[in-house]
Parts: sequence; C-alpha cells; structure tokens
Amino acid sequence: MELVCESGINGLRLNKIAERLDVKSPSLYTHTGSVTELRQAVIHQAMQQFREELMDSLMGRAKMGAFLELGKTWMNYANEQSVFFTAFYNNDYLELYEKNISHFLQSAFKRIFVDWPLNNEEIEQIERIMTNYFCGQVDRLNGQPYVEAELISDLEIFYQGIVQNLEKVSQVC
Repeated sequence: MELVCESGINGLRLNKIAERLDVKSPSLYTHTGSVTELRQAVIHQAMQQFREELMDSLMGRAKMGAFLELGKTWMNYANEQSVFFTAFYNNDYLELYEKNISHFLQSAFKRIFVDWPLNNEEIEQIERIMTNYFCGQVDRLNGQPYVEAELISDLEIFYQGIVQNLEKVSQVC
C-alpha cells in the first residue's frame, strides 16, 4: 500500500516490492501471479478499507445526518487516499468497484432516503452525482485540505435537492 502511495498503482512493480523487502525479484515471481493480479489485490484491499470507513460513518445515523457523515468520510478518503480513490475509477478496476463500493453506496442511499420508494435508476443517479462531485473535488484540491463547512453546505444542498425532487415525484404518482 505504501508503494502505491509513493508511485501510484501503475508504479507498483515486482522489482520495487522485492527491493523494499530486500529479496531478489525472481523469488517474488514464484510466489505471486502477475503484476496485474497484485495490483488488483491492492486495489481490492483499498476498496474494502474505504467501504468499512463508509459503513462506520453510517452507524447510528439516519437521513440527513447519515448523508452528511457519509459525505465527510467519502471526502476524507478521497482527499487523503487520492492515489487509491482515483484508481477505483480506472477501467481496469471498475468491476471491483461495482462489487465493493457501488453496491454498498446504493444500499446506503436506499437506507438514507428510506421515506421515499426509490427505484434502481434513481439510486444509481444519486450515486453517480455524488461520485462525480467527489472526483471533481479530488481534482480541484490536488492534495490540499478542504474546508469542511463548504463541504457540509454542498452536501446539505444535495440532500435538500434530492428530497425536493423525490417529494415532487411522489406527489405526481
């Protein structure tokens, strides 16, 4: 994980790992599959860590409180672990993302917006909007700290907008 932070996911190579472990690289080839498999395993582990942090943020919270805590946790991870966060959206890892993060986020949004019967398309739209927001923030901040008050304000606007839209839709039906 440390090597990925230093040189990015594509900089993770068996010879660098061997050097860090102070072993000869041919011996690593005996014990590992390909570099691609190793990268997949590292990204999978990072996704599990991210998902656990997101889960923890929801404990004991509901509705807007849960939405805000989920968003703060998402932003913290995206900013502090940007090497991993940006790798999650690399085409090579999209399937892992779907299984490990996307399904969790969709379940979380169903729970947060429990008062409204959301269909899969609406849940996916909320996830897409939030994902795009955080990816944009990572690009904008470029490792610099963010202002929590601004983040909370943005998240409150998102939440209120989603709720207003859902209430309009439920009145029409």
